[in-house]
Amino acid sequence: MRKLAVIVFVICLSLCLTPASTRVLADSGTAGFKDVAANHWALGSIKWAVDHKILSGYPDGTFRPEKSVTEPEFLAMLFRAFPDIAIPPTDAGESWYTPYFSLADTNNWPVWQETDGARFDRGRVAQVLAATQGKLLVTDEAVQYLLDHDLVNGKTSATVAGFGISDKLKRAEAITLIKNLKDRGYALTRGVGNVSDILIEGFQVRGIAIGDSEASVIAKLGKPARKDASEYGFQWYIYNNDYSKYAQIGIKSGKVVGLNTNTALWTSKEGIKLGSTLSLVRTTYGEGLDYILKGNTRFNIQEESKQEAPIYLIDGQYVTFFIDIHENNTVTAIQLIDRDTELSLRDFYGPPSEALRTAYEREAFDLANAVRVRMGMKAFAWDDAVAETARKHSKDMAVNDYFDHQNKQGKSPFDRMEADGISYRAAAENIAAGQTSAIFAHEAWMNSMGHRENLLGDRTTRLGVGVYMGGSMHVYYTQNFYSP
Repeated sequence: MRKLAVIVFVICLSLCLTPASTRVLADSGTAGFKDVAANHWALGSIKWAVDHKILSGYPDGTFRPEKSVTEPEFLAMLFRAFPDIAIPPTDAGESWYTPYFSLADTNNWPVWQETDGARFDRGRVAQVLAATQGKLLVTDEAVQYLLDHDLVNGKTSATVAGFGISDKLKRAEAITLIKNLKDRGYALTRGVGNVSDILIEGFQVRGIAIGDSEASVIAKLGKPARKDASEYGFQWYIYNNDYSKYAQIGIKSGKVVGLNTNTALWTSKEGIKLGSTLSLVRTTYGEGLDYILKGNTRFNIQEESKQEAPIYLIDGQYVTFFIDIHENNTVTAIQLIDRDTELSLRDFYGPPSEALRTAYEREAFDLANAVRVRMGMKAFAWDDAVAETARKHSKDMAVNDYFDHQNKQGKSPFDRMEADGISYRAAAENIAAGQTSAIFAHEAWMNSMGHRENLLGDRTTRLGVGVYMGGSMHVYYTQNFYSP
């Protein structure tokens, strides 16, 4: 059982796109590659691509027709097939693919600027090709457009289902699609409309989705302000330099496995967003999970949580919508955790550590400031002295097994602040226990009016957070607020 209490105020991509000096070119009679047979289905496309210097083979004499294509590789092939389009030179220090991303962006095409190919599939190729004809379409509509215009035949049938949307695009397939475009007399045009409308696939926080690479996160958001431990074992990359854009990006083994924000900068394919009602969430996704099965253990979700933080399994992600009961039961924040990552945590709580304790303190502070800035208020300043006061109270509650603002010696928060030499004009305290992370503690405080008033009040300017791990409630949180 979780608890809350409040006290009121008292005053090598280059191998595919090699320089001409290292290219292996086909002879005039056959494709000329060791791995391309005379009866290969794409023989004509391969010869065409090599002859027009759109693509080349590898130094070992192979073409690798079944090798998957990345987004920048496909764009390079596409632009090279239309030599009337000038490719900007690469500036010193730029990657080879920078001009291609720039051209695609200038043409208002839906590109994700991802270089590892992890999420670049045939569905995304269809969207790019449709955009080259001025059509900004969602995936299924883009595939249907290509079918209707005889640009593709599909893999198993000439249907959207038979196109293989989620399959990777192979080199032989890529040049065949581009050759079809050329053979039918199409030119490349600018996409018409708002490209961001079709870039939304599933859930994204600041343009980042579960499964993205760490490199793509850094490319889009820059280096994080810090890296925090998490209860799941991954690291939260914390972006708090601008609280109006606050985000936590969970990274493990070079991939995004978690996302969290209480700002408006997240999107969903179904249109659920900050301010959506709980009823709309339920209409869209259902009532939410009653439990999560991990191994042979059912982790039950409390009835209160189903109202204030319903959890769903959507597209391989556990999605928690945090609901603000004081704002007409509307969505105020979101957390996404990769399915395998969630199932790997075989307890409600992560293993206690100094790194995790410190992370919870700093995140509770950041989340408070992010919601304040979102609501047009000034951020709190961190205060080390009052954080130590808070830290000692959290430990005292855990060690002496109680949950109260007044300790076993009858001392109030204000007594404790004064004993630590903190002078204040106004002061307040929030406490919580049992929440599985600082994220859940913060959202629980926001749904309790007294705590909420402390978090959103204008009578205090400084905040310190103290967390202790241990005791009967596992984790204890204290926030001390004051104005000098």
